[in-house]
Amino acid sequence: MLGKKRQIFSKINEDIILIHQDSMASMNFNTCNSYILRLRDNEFAIIDPGSSLKKLNKTLTQNNIDFENIKHAYLTHGHSDHVNMLDYLQEKNPEMISYIHPLERSYVENAVEYYELLFPLRMIENQEKFSDFITAIKFYTHPNSNLTLNQNFKMVFDTWNVKSRKVDKTIKHGDVLPGGLKVIHSPGHTPGMCMLYKEQDKILFSSDIHLSKAGATVNGDKCSVSEYKKSIKKVMEMVEEGVVEMLLTGHGKNPINSNLRERLQQFYDTITKKEVLILTILQKKEKMTIEDITNATFAEYIKRFEKFTHLDMFRDTICIAEASEMMGNYNFLIELERLNKVRKEVSEDKTFWMLV
Repeated sequence: MLGKKRQIFSKINEDIILIHQDSMASMNFNTCNSYILRLRDNEFAIIDPGSSLKKLNKTLTQNNIDFENIKHAYLTHGHSDHVNMLDYLQEKNPEMISYIHPLERSYVENAVEYYELLFPLRMIENQEKFSDFITAIKFYTHPNSNLTLNQNFKMVFDTWNVKSRKVDKTIKHGDVLPGGLKVIHSPGHTPGMCMLYKEQDKILFSSDIHLSKAGATVNGDKCSVSEYKKSIKKVMEMVEEGVVEMLLTGHGKNPINSNLRERLQQFYDTITKKEVLILTILQKKEKMTIEDITNATFAEYIKRFEKFTHLDMFRDTICIAEASEMMGNYNFLIELERLNKVRKEVSEDKTFWMLV
């Protein structure tokens, strides 16, 4: 294992290896924490094969694990940063079996549906600032030699590595997977996200209930702020009941085995902070469109990335983050409408939002 700055993997215990996601400084945003789980002497499963290729190969080599011994791939949800090495593993071992919740399957197996899940394409397709982004989506989902691709978008999309991949089996809440992992359906971040619970060790692989500084994200078309809140609360309950003593999450530094209740509350609070921000913005005007609201919230969001703003690639592709922010804002507005704090009004083919 290498030093902290270049750490590739950590051993959580004798049966679990954590492959660390790449840092933001690497500009590879399409990775997550992956976990290698020993099932028996020479049989393994991988949870969320979303590490970088380099880290995956080095972890397996340094732990004397052959590809043919990775028998199962458990996908907690269908985001590309959690599945990007799936097809590579399938090529190395065609006998490996992959699993995902049925509500997530199409996002892995159909690249078009994946982009439709994540971004408000119908809202942005006619806006000039998103034109290069829309062109890139068309290029990668329906390759067309007549399309000219901005090279910085090509770099981003190549890193995303979104493609149609094959999933072998579906799983549901309550299933027990090889290795004794109990499936807990935890929607919100995506419709079919699942956590995996190792009861005998009181370990929960909590996927994108991750507790990192990035906070909770609900940026998909079928995502739900309300359901995400319930899923986070469920983890809190498991911690309070003493049945979970360690979280192994999809992002951030792991393992997490101290101050779990407090950190889960902090993660939950990132949702309520966004709700408060939107309500505060709406107080300043009688009514606003989703574009107006996003202009205001995105100004706050972008402050987190000031050290990258000098990069040409960042300046060209920042509209991707803005489109994601717009989708997230829409989900938060739906939740605030459910809570009877905002209402919408359709006028002249435009939708306006206002305080109740």
